[in-house]
Amino acid sequence: MLKILCVSLQILIGYYWAGDMARQNPKINDFVAHLEDGYGSLNDRLKDVKVIEGLNALRKLYRYISIISIAAFFIFPKIIGPDRLLAGYLSSIGMVSIFGWFSIKWCIDHKNAITGMWPQVGLMIFGPVILGAFDVFLGTPFMATLSQPLYKIATLLGLHMPTLTNPIAIGGCLSLVFAIFFLIYYLLTWLVAAPAAFLSAALVLLPVAAARLIHTVAPRKAFAGLTLMLFATASFGLLWL
Repeated sequence: MLKILCVSLQILIGYYWAGDMARQNPKINDFVAHLEDGYGSLNDRLKDVKVIEGLNALRKLYRYISIISIAAFFIFPKIIGPDRLLAGYLSSIGMVSIFGWFSIKWCIDHKNAITGMWPQVGLMIFGPVILGAFDVFLGTPFMATLSQPLYKIATLLGLHMPTLTNPIAIGGCLSLVFAIFFLIYYLLTWLVAAPAAFLSAALVLLPVAAARLIHTVAPRKAFAGLTLMLFATASFGLLWL
């Protein structure tokens, strides 16, 4: 199948390279001219794209794909009936797109990503200490209520936890636990998001690098440079098949 595709591509490119002799039909000539102009304009824009601009555009694309796939996940079963295979494809596409969107946002717009999470994280980390202070000064039972389930869980797991009576000390321990949890979460997020963002950057860099190479090879007619690259790819592909 791949061999047929490569040979067909070479035939089409050879037909294009034949020039006026092959484009005697006015409709074919107009179609090819429209294709050359359209791709030339696209290549001119693509070769000047910066990585950050490309990643932002890709992030928007990820967002649209995730919205469409999630909407289709709920709409299609009502139209064509339940289909596990289709539902699996749509859910996978949706999750991958959401993760791609998040990884780019996390890496290139990290400050805003952290700023959006900070109120909830700050409340989780500093909340226990504040509640402990309330217990001391206002006589509320917040820490006693929050600590009992934790002691029970520790007993079930066979862990020994020192019994604390000072509400602020209990709150400080809880705050430390939450702080460690969010630190681990932060590091794991970088560990997972960075490779995904790198792959997204590669998706941007490859067509940009190809557009710049085509412009170098064929600065006056970019479509001719594209056909040269495709012909070379098909030829090397046939060597491997």
